[in-house]
Amino acid sequence: MKRQLALAAAFLVTLGVAVFAGVHIIGVIERPTTNTMYSMKVGDLTRSWQVIAPVAGLPESAPIIVVLSGLAATNSQEIARDRLVPYVAADKTELVYPVAIRESWNAIGCCGAAAQLKVNDLAFLKALVRAIDPGHRRPLYFVGYSNGARMVYRLECTDPGLFDGVAAVKGDPMPGCVVTKPQNILVMSAIDDPWVPYTTADKGRETPAATVQIALLQMALSCAEQPVVATYHSIMTLTTWSACGDGKRLAWAVWQSGGHQFPPPTTNSPGANQLIWSFFTKTPIAPVPG
Repeated sequence: MKRQLALAAAFLVTLGVAVFAGVHIIGVIERPTTNTMYSMKVGDLTRSWQVIAPVAGLPESAPIIVVLSGLAATNSQEIARDRLVPYVAADKTELVYPVAIRESWNAIGCCGAAAQLKVNDLAFLKALVRAIDPGHRRPLYFVGYSNGARMVYRLECTDPGLFDGVAAVKGDPMPGCVVTKPQNILVMSAIDDPWVPYTTADKGRETPAATVQIALLQMALSCAEQPVVATYHSIMTLTTWSACGDGKRLAWAVWQSGGHQFPPPTTNSPGANQLIWSFFTKTPIAPVPG
């Protein structure tokens, strides 16, 4: 009898806690994604990455998107900034966020502590691809913002067969990093970006100017046909070359304003997350899954 009373009391206490924290418990139970950290040894360093995936898993046709953070940003900050998690919650993709060394990537010559320490981020990212997609059975894409975009360009220049496409958001390749093979590339720029100048007449800390880089990519990707140009309420212009060499595509999104920020969606213009999804999946630009 005492044991039954004790069990009943324990149940009531547990029930009371559950009622008090009911919203939290339900949120955990109904959460549509998993969030897992992994690590492995690459050279002398232990490198980590975060995977956000649907609870139910995905077919091999679903893409993997690897996101390289901007300088001085944690993974949590990058996840909040790029707004790609809704595509995971909608059971459409899997996101991978490699952890940068002291919040920086060594794109060879830049940037931050990773460059100063000469971290071999190329080796890490190549090992990461092998770990998350053995045999390259799934579509795999890279997204890089700012310093992460410079790292994405480094992959384009040295290992173009590592992925199926990339999105470079407001970042330039390092000097000597030259794209030589057709690839699927989405570039995002802003006319008032203080870091990446829009034209050679504009001030900026990186080179080349966005217009020059796009011209170089057109030649490298053999994009000879006339592009399709779409304008969104004078806020953003999207130029797309859909028949480049080897069937690859080049797209260039230019915002009239926004500086060096990761472009958010607005009521009159799609955000970077919507353009990234549309470009990678070859689908029309659509609202973010709700």
